[in-house]
Amino acid sequence: MKLKVLLFALLAIASCQKPTVEVRVTQQKAPFYFRFEVKDTISEEYQFVDYTLGDSVLIFDHLDTGYHQLTWRNRIDDINGTYYFRTGLSDMRFGSIIREDLFGFGFAIPGLEPGKIPTQAMVEDFFYPGRSIPFGLGAEKVNALLRLQIGNPAFSFPCQTIFLYEPYGELQIQEVEDYEIQYRTWPEETRKGKRITCSFEGGIGAEWRLLSLIPNTDRAIDLRNGEAAFFIPYE
Repeated sequence: MKLKVLLFALLAIASCQKPTVEVRVTQQKAPFYFRFEVKDTISEEYQFVDYTLGDSVLIFDHLDTGYHQLTWRNRIDDINGTYYFRTGLSDMRFGSIIREDLFGFGFAIPGLEPGKIPTQAMVEDFFYPGRSIPFGLGAEKVNALLRLQIGNPAFSFPCQTIFLYEPYGELQIQEVEDYEIQYRTWPEETRKGKRITCSFEGGIGAEWRLLSLIPNTDRAIDLRNGEAAFFIPYE
């Protein structure tokens, strides 16, 4: 009862503030997360963000209001002929089957093929403690993605590091361990892989233009003091 009263109080306070407000309630604890400080193109100060697998988020903005469940998502992107294995959190609106990427990384792992997840050998050769992976476009690099900006409405398309004319930043791998994850599919699917802990900082291109060639912007969303634990499955 106390939790419900507190939640209603938070919602009442939020409704009196500026149009874009986020209120989140953790549904369950999970060992996968993305935490960082972010400064977008209209803010003067950094704001702390903590996205954890299993969180539910209530988002208010001037266009829409709704609950979102943070879930895990993997996919392969073909960007200018380079394959990136994307891993990270997406949000699923309650009552909907549509998922949209929220925050994550795309890794240009050598040997990736469309429609296939990497092999165990590919993952172990690419991810190891102490390795630094630069942000940017091209082989052996990492592309950071951010769709929901603090202080702004939820965007339909994620902002990405590769949109920058001059990408900057890096991801530092700290720990790699064996892990199995169970996906919420029907029938349920369990995948073996690696749980990877890292730190990171860098920039994300703040613009997305239809049919544009990348890179296409010098407007950057700056990230600092980032830390994450993410999952990379393998065959």
